[in-house]
Amino acid sequence: MDIELFGKHIEDLIRALPAFAVIGNPGRAALRNEYNPHVHASWELKELASGELRLVPPGTPHETTGICPWSLEAGADFVTLGFEVRFHFLNRPVEYGINLLPELLALLVRVPDDAMPLREQLLRSALVAAGTLAAALERAPKEPEDLYTLAVGCLKRNYYKREYSVDDLAAFTGVTPQYLNRLFHRHGDAGVRRKLIEIRLEKARELLESGHYLVSDAARLTGWSCPFYFCNSFKRHYGVPPVSVRK
Repeated sequence: MDIELFGKHIEDLIRALPAFAVIGNPGRAALRNEYNPHVHASWELKELASGELRLVPPGTPHETTGICPWSLEAGADFVTLGFEVRFHFLNRPVEYGINLLPELLALLVRVPDDAMPLREQLLRSALVAAGTLAAALERAPKEPEDLYTLAVGCLKRNYYKREYSVDDLAAFTGVTPQYLNRLFHRHGDAGVRRKLIEIRLEKARELLESGHYLVSDAARLTGWSCPFYFCNSFKRHYGVPPVSVRK
């Protein structure tokens, strides 16, 4: 029923397009001021509380928007959809050929602002693709997801939030923090907090290996409030300081 409501909401947006903007790269200076800045390899299309639409291209540092009516992240092989303050699909794998959103959104950002008819046509097509994709994923059979997989997926979605805690993850999964930690230990991890640190370090290494970010940028974009602590944790985990893997 929720996905049906999402589809109807998308139809309303298609009929009367709201204001739309593409988030540009804010530069290094903005990273120090934004709230929970982060970057991901997928496209993110979302509606703000004001009713405006925002598109974040892959690799664009941006801040956490906060609660919004819906947000859809689409990569080549996965989709995350948040609607009405909960995730309906969290890092859900999609088969090749079903998800056309990345291609449509890549075309959309290439259209100049003064080509408004083409821009609106592509935006409508992207919204149609979003509604169609959500409906297809809802109908598709899904393998049962165990609690540990769900919890790790949630950590991978929220790793950049500096204040994200075991209590937050427990609230999302519907179990106690103590049970979650026991569950993570049973899967060979040293608890929820340690798993979150590992995910942050993996993401930071990806950013450093891209050659586009300084060590302080990578730390900030992956949820570290103290660069010194980040450097020590990175060296303990990988055996080398973060500056040595930066290209």
